[in-house]
Amino acid sequence: MPRAGAWGADLPLNEEQARERLLAAAEACYAERGPTRTRMSDIATKAGVNRSTVYYYFPNKDAVLAASFVRALADILASAEYYWQADAPFLDGLVAACLAGNQAARESPTARLLIANDEAAHTYHAAETSELWRDKLAEALGHRMAEAAAAGEVRDDLSSETLARWVTRINFSLMSEPASAEDGGEEGILRDLLAASLAPRTSPGKRAGKPPT
Repeated sequence: MPRAGAWGADLPLNEEQARERLLAAAEACYAERGPTRTRMSDIATKAGVNRSTVYYYFPNKDAVLAASFVRALADILASAEYYWQADAPFLDGLVAACLAGNQAARESPTARLLIANDEAAHTYHAAETSELWRDKLAEALGHRMAEAAAAGEVRDDLSSETLARWVTRINFSLMSEPASAEDGGEEGILRDLLAASLAPRTSPGKRAGKPPT
């Protein structure tokens, strides 16, 4: 593989290991100065490589930020997997998975740095425009939404991709700023607003109190 700058004596074995080292360096920089103030040159210095090496793997600092967020999601998604496997209606499983995932995000040192109130908007924008994030979203949630729609457990008038983005947008907000008790807390928001908005649509002729024509 062609090398993109000096790594010293300890060369990475492959492209994936090189990316992982750069992301680890980025996360160390985030802890020291915050994501917004971290520059590509800071990441290069921390990793012990030339700045051009960082650009070889990531086109800009938002791409690094999005990749760091996706990297942090691995443990968060794993903590929610149990609830997807439970024998429960889809929307009940979604609420439980969201609660577990959001709690795991708040306990993750890297995720906390990226979703802090003064960093959350920047992180979400960087992730939302990232192909890496879209692929991860489709893998983690999109296919489940599609299957639930086909089974009549969620609305089918919107694409599974749109529904998945809506779920993550709400949860991203809750990760960075938990719901107040007067709104029913986090579970209240997820159950009464998010899950309710995903429920299958009822046609006007079948609504309660109106007989079918």
